[in-house]
Parts: sequence; C-alpha cells; structure tokens
Amino acid sequence: MNKLVVMCALVLAAVPVAVGAAETKSSVTSSGKPRFEASEKVTGHATVLAINKAKRVVKLRTEDGDTVKVECGEEVKNFDQIRVKDLVTATYTEKLTIEVGEPGEAETSADVTTSTAKPGGKPHGHVSGTVRYKAAITAIDKAKGTVTLKGSDDREATITPRNRANLDKVKVGDTVVFTYTEALAVSLTKAPAKK
Repeated sequence: MNKLVVMCALVLAAVPVAVGAAETKSSVTSSGKPRFEASEKVTGHATVLAINKAKRVVKLRTEDGDTVKVECGEEVKNFDQIRVKDLVTATYTEKLTIEVGEPGEAETSADVTTSTAKPGGKPHGHVSGTVRYKAAITAIDKAKGTVTLKGSDDREATITPRNRANLDKVKVGDTVVFTYTEALAVSLTKAPAKK
C-alpha cells in the first residue's frame, strides 16, 4: 500500500494542477450546532512519452511541458496495457469538516482505503485516508470570544471561532469533531486515435 501512495504522489507531483476548485460553507447540524466544511479538488494531466517495461518506468510530459519518470511498482496492475501517448489524469481532493456534537468522549481515529485496476482493465489507482479527531469543549469565554478544547491526548487549545455567534450554540462538554480526508485518484485513458 505504501508503494501505491508513493507512486500516486509521484504522479501527482509530475502532473501540475490544471484545474482547482476550493469551497467553504458554514451551516448547522440537525441539532442546531455549528458545522463548517472546506474542500478543494485539483486535477492535472500528463502524456506518456516512453515506457521502460523491464524497469517498469514510465516517462511523462506534463501540460507545462516538463518531463518526469515514474517508477510503477507491482501494485500498478495491468502495466503492460500502458501505451505511448496515453493520457494520465490525477485528481487530488482534500476536505475538512468541523462540527460540534453532543457531549461525548474525546478520541482519535484514522483509516486508509486503496483500490487498483481489475485484471484486464486500464491501470488506475485510488487511495484515500481519513483522520478523525474529537475534542471536548472545556471552557467558553464569551467576553474574549474563545473556546478551549481538550483532546484525548490531554492537549488543550484555545481557539477563536470565525463566527462569534456560534458561541451561543455550544456548551461546555460538547465535542468538536474534526474530520480530515485526502484522496488521490490516478487513471489512464487510451491515446486518441490518429485521423
């Protein structure tokens, strides 16, 4: 799995950001507690210039004209289907959600998921990871406009919410849940037919 992450990271580094879309929105949960979400998605493309099948190395040209060599480990399925002039598309997405919930335990969790091509399909891969961190509200200072949070690791932080009115929607003991997700999808499409 780590090699897939490294391969995807190398491809992403080789494929400059062509299209980016950042988005933020504030709302409230079904129980009226504050909720904030920020996300960004970027996509880039590169063209296969050369393939060294013995070393499993692919040379790519980015949209900016830069070239880079990417080593494709055994986790890159159906390597023999990669052809010169094929198009590599890499899409990177990250998302942060912060929401206040009812009182509960402070905790931290993380998970990673991966997928690769099925036998016979065009090479592609997807890797995503999510980290979830819950912290308890231990103090609210409306005069200063701050909230103090304490995590399961006993670390404390005092923060200033962007919207001061949100201080009226929370109470000591509520949990603040931070969920951060990163995902990278890399796919290969056949070179366009010559006319």
